[in-house]
Amino acid sequence: MNNNNFKYQEISNLTKKYIDKTEIFDMHTHLFPPEHKSFYLIGLKNVLNYHYLIAELLTSTDVKVNEFNLLSENEKASLIWRELFQKRTPVSEACQGVLTILKKFSITIANKDYYTIDKELKDKRYTDQDIFIGSNVKSIVMTNNPFDKEEWSLFEKNNWDRNKYLSSLRLDNLFFDFENSLKIAIEQTSNYEDENNTIINYLENCYQKANPVYAAVSLNGKDFDNLLNDDLWLKILNWLESKNLPLSLMLGVKRGVNKNFGLAGDGVGEIDLKDLSKLCNLYQENKFLVTALPLNCQYELTVLARKHPNLKIFGFWWFMNQPSIIEFILKMRIDLLGLSFIPQHSDARITDQLIYKWSHFKEILHKVLSDYYIKLSEKNFEVTESLIKRDISNLLKNNVKKFLSLK
Repeated sequence: MNNNNFKYQEISNLTKKYIDKTEIFDMHTHLFPPEHKSFYLIGLKNVLNYHYLIAELLTSTDVKVNEFNLLSENEKASLIWRELFQKRTPVSEACQGVLTILKKFSITIANKDYYTIDKELKDKRYTDQDIFIGSNVKSIVMTNNPFDKEEWSLFEKNNWDRNKYLSSLRLDNLFFDFENSLKIAIEQTSNYEDENNTIINYLENCYQKANPVYAAVSLNGKDFDNLLNDDLWLKILNWLESKNLPLSLMLGVKRGVNKNFGLAGDGVGEIDLKDLSKLCNLYQENKFLVTALPLNCQYELTVLARKHPNLKIFGFWWFMNQPSIIEFILKMRIDLLGLSFIPQHSDARITDQLIYKWSHFKEILHKVLSDYYIKLSEKNFEVTESLIKRDISNLLKNNVKKFLSLK
């Protein structure tokens, strides 16, 4: 082996070593602790019934959505397994994610139906803690809707690990269900002043109960207009600034592209990132976490992150979370931003998904970072083990924790 090959292998091995051993802070999920039983999702049935796979089933087979919806959850999972994994080659990212989970638990799948595999997996008796350890995730941020009473009831309990499951305030309901949101806020606050102040008072109550690390909204173009011009959102942004809480913006979703598909029917919308730049300029003391769904705005978003120190890009959201897309956009972000962004979040809704979401991303991160380190080495910049360890720690946990003002 010549010196160049030896150097590449040495750097590649060190990069993989620290990607594998560095604990992850997952800054956006839809997970809940097992103590919140109605919302805690784990196991093959839930993995297969995730909306990624439902959409793939309904658009690649002759299965009718009304007939599918009449099935039990196990019947749906069995149908998805049969159609997407046995009758067809499971090459999509969503299908490969299922296979990665099964491989992690040493489940072989040849000529087995859903019920056989499900029993084998259940016999493992694994817990959320096993998945956290297996994926090397130290802690995650939940998505918590303060305008959903049953979901928010988690914070009436004290029997769950708040260090592992951190909270966030999801405020989408203020856009599409304001009247009911106001009703809940009035019920939960003792003094009704006016609509806007009542909402703020309720958010303050929620903040005291949940200790959230950020607030979040998913927005299309019309919603962004409201964010910039609505008196309530002026108050919310001022309140967030007073708490030093970032606002997480998930941009460019279009709800109900096919309403018959339910959760599986949402798609990609439009967003004008000039509005994002305007927001960052108007509220320079606020912090904004931003991820975007449309492929055609990723370059502009990355350029904006060079211009606004209060804007931090995070992850590859939803349809963007495809290996072919991640690799070239990850390189583009590194080219423009160095290593100062938040490279990924899982967006996991079923606990098992932590396994494949992070495993697949880390493979790409290893390849991309190794190439950058080799280029630095070829330019006589010394790439040391401590440098690699520092960079990967920043990417997988420290960048986001610093932006969220967490220790």
